[in-house]
Amino acid sequence: MSAPAHTPVTPPEPHVVLVITKGEAGGAQTHVLELCRALQCRVRFTVLIGGDDTRSVLGQALNPLGITVLVLPTLQNSLNPLKVLASVRALLAHLRVLQPDVIHAHSAVAGVISRLAGKLRQIPVVYTVHGFGFKPQAPWLIRTNAWLAEAVLAAWTTRMVCVSAYEKELAARLPMPPDRVSVVHNALADVPWRSDMATQAPRLVMVARMAAPKRPDVLIEALALLAPLGLQPETHILGGGPDLARHQAAAAPMPHVRLVGDVNDVAERLAQHQIFVLLSDHEGLPISILEAMRSGMAIVATRLPGIEEMLTHEQSAWLVPNTPQAVAQALQTLLADAPLRQRLGQAARERYEAHFQPEAMAESVLAIYQQAPLMHTARWPMTRPRRQTQQLASQQANRQSAHLVWSLLGLAMIGLAYAISQALMARGLATVDFGRTVLASLVPYALAAHLLYRGAHMPAAERGPLLLVTTGLPFWLTPLAFALLQQPYSRGALLLTYVLCTFWFWLADQWFLRHRPWRLVYQDPRVPDLLAPWLPVPQGQGLPRIRLLPWPAQGMPPGAALACDGAVVLPAEATFDASSATATSAPSSAERQRFLTALKLQHIRLYSPESLQQSLTGRMAAETLQNELWQTDGNPAYDLAKRLIDVGVVLALLPMWLPLALLVACGVKIDSPGPALFSQRRTGMHGQSFRIWKFRSMRHEAQDTPQFAQANDPRITRFGHWIRRTRLDEIPQLFNVLMGHMSLIGPRPEQDGFVQQFAEQIPSYPYRHLVRPGLTGWAQVQQGYAASADETAIKLSYDLYYITHYSLAMDLLIVFKTIQTVLTGRGAR
Repeated sequence: MSAPAHTPVTPPEPHVVLVITKGEAGGAQTHVLELCRALQCRVRFTVLIGGDDTRSVLGQALNPLGITVLVLPTLQNSLNPLKVLASVRALLAHLRVLQPDVIHAHSAVAGVISRLAGKLRQIPVVYTVHGFGFKPQAPWLIRTNAWLAEAVLAAWTTRMVCVSAYEKELAARLPMPPDRVSVVHNALADVPWRSDMATQAPRLVMVARMAAPKRPDVLIEALALLAPLGLQPETHILGGGPDLARHQAAAAPMPHVRLVGDVNDVAERLAQHQIFVLLSDHEGLPISILEAMRSGMAIVATRLPGIEEMLTHEQSAWLVPNTPQAVAQALQTLLADAPLRQRLGQAARERYEAHFQPEAMAESVLAIYQQAPLMHTARWPMTRPRRQTQQLASQQANRQSAHLVWSLLGLAMIGLAYAISQALMARGLATVDFGRTVLASLVPYALAAHLLYRGAHMPAAERGPLLLVTTGLPFWLTPLAFALLQQPYSRGALLLTYVLCTFWFWLADQWFLRHRPWRLVYQDPRVPDLLAPWLPVPQGQGLPRIRLLPWPAQGMPPGAALACDGAVVLPAEATFDASSATATSAPSSAERQRFLTALKLQHIRLYSPESLQQSLTGRMAAETLQNELWQTDGNPAYDLAKRLIDVGVVLALLPMWLPLALLVACGVKIDSPGPALFSQRRTGMHGQSFRIWKFRSMRHEAQDTPQFAQANDPRITRFGHWIRRTRLDEIPQLFNVLMGHMSLIGPRPEQDGFVQQFAEQIPSYPYRHLVRPGLTGWAQVQQGYAASADETAIKLSYDLYYITHYSLAMDLLIVFKTIQTVLTGRGAR
């Protein structure tokens, strides 16, 4: 299968929806901005920000990047159940439109609604923890509630990202597999602004939101302790929040201390100061300290586990207990020692350059994005994801297995109908025949279940008509069986059972096929373009949702169970158009072998593009037609049954079609001169030649060479147009059916003159003669007439699919679609 020349092969670009509770200035918001900047060329981001501020700080910063920013007014910093429910509903509405590959949540409340919505929509959720609320330093009630919320939803977290190793230690307290938790440090892109550490009049600055767990009040008290010593450094405290007014009042007696509120130019302002202070009760890996490290400042910070991962006491920062006395002593030391300030600032800058650049963060997060769609989550809250037992069976076999279970459960529908019959009989509204008819309906129910089982290979687009005919026919024929057995029955009971059983199988079809995407993993980047012509339109009615999931370049975490239904693998010796292989190349043989080994160890079914095309379209792939070694066998048992059905149906309908044939013959004779019948040599079963009969629809002319029927052929008579459109010209072929030359259903017989030509051009062509040709067939109802060699190849792809899969269920579907064709006149020539 060659890739379309007009579509270059390009690596997949995952679509990620970022959800964050607030768009104000803050560490989590800065993290989101840096992530978008680092990955904007490799990931398609959509950012959902809580609140109704359409011009938030984060939104304004993202707009120049060309990233779509949406607001969620119902998303607020509250775990009130009513507000959470409203937020989940609003997020689900966005997800239905956006159809992302991954949801990436930031901050606690956004993490709650994202994981609930992700579970409902079956979308993987990555949750970045910027600081757990159940740290030991938090109040008991807050700590307990925070742990409970995280524990309940940990089961539905596909991957958890902690910004520090300490946060990962806390994550170990949650019911979540450790291999799903990763440490990805915060990072910041470099800026040109640097702090002037040579000045002899150092200035202090603190950047923090004026709310817990930040402690600007400790800094204000420490500065008050320094003032009597004559130390009154100019100090700015940047950041807004609910406690801003209270802290401003506390600092009012000290004119050298100013609380500025929210600002948008933090990097420039930090460069105007020399000492950075961050005091807090608990932290993850604070962005504000990274900003100070990037600026090359001397840092004084609370000694906390997350901060200790970033800085080392007396080497790259001064880490102190969270008390005014300890902070005042540290500031006194730094204010008096300029070389110490310079040494700490230089060491902090070097730590930033070595460990906190955006490139490392971007690569780690991108790998998580690629792995997340291939990972399972738990079914129930507060449980660990159970490793699902993969089966090497194909999608068809898995579908048949599920259908068997569903059919057994469907016996409850017969039980429900019987219970209704007993209730009606108890009230005198039904006779004893009602209950007996319900029990007798077990026979048509079993036959309908068997027919649907046999039709499991059909493309999803055909499942609706197949369901209609396979459940309808057994119940429609049941009155005939009662009549032959001369047994009384209840039409109402039969109708009730038919409706309940049809509903039950329809429910299975909706559950197992239409609303559950078929998840297929692939490694070769050419696969999406190769399959593009065959993949269903995303909004296509009645078609399965196919999700092609790229295999991560770095593979999957050890022991991770794959959440996929199969894998699309190209043959090692596959050839492709040169124009389609310029953008990217196939994986190396070693990479391919590792990929296949990982799949085989997890018992993942492998599909070729050809087999996938067959299951989607109901056609054999072009490569199959040209494969000289491709072979198939017939179905002798069904061939015999089919022959008996053909003869029985034709004889039973003889009183109907014979008078109609006489009327059509008279119409042909009246419309134009010449015989009413037209005959031609055709090739039948096992290559045997026979003479086919049709009512003449063209002018009577001598025809020496075979030729295709053309649309709007000028040789067609006025009456011929009508009998072609209604297919009445095919009635004489019922005699061919009685003589055994043909069947009611099968590949249309081809002219002898074309058979030799097509057999030479298409190696698999002779296999269409493995069964009797038919009046109508799978190719006829799917494609119509073939008017060229190319169209004949397409027609053959349908014929070979039929020969490989023909059964009573498929023949019933063809009858149904033939009736549609006759009523609409589609495809007539």
